[in-house]
Amino acid sequence: MNQIEISIANQKYVIRGEEGEAHLQEVAEMVRRRVESLRKKNPNLNLQKAAMLAAFDFASDVIQQRKKSVDSKSVLLSKAHSLLERVERELETQI
Repeated sequence: MNQIEISIANQKYVIRGEEGEAHLQEVAEMVRRRVESLRKKNPNLNLQKAAMLAAFDFASDVIQQRKKSVDSKSVLLSKAHSLLERVERELETQI
């Protein structure tokens, strides 16, 4: 198991995971940047509230990406179906 240490708003955190250290660093940096961005926009925001808002932001991003993925998959399947029908029609005319 890999682990890294990160500091967010002068608080140290140890992150552990099965993923590689580079992945953990990327995740930790993304969280740090999001929390610091939220606190910069609202200096009175405490760390706990900023962390919760960051979590909501990330959850929203995940949901949006899932919807885009489903939409893209639907478009791709529709195109594949149309292409398959076209190929089948073409094959029928050659028989």
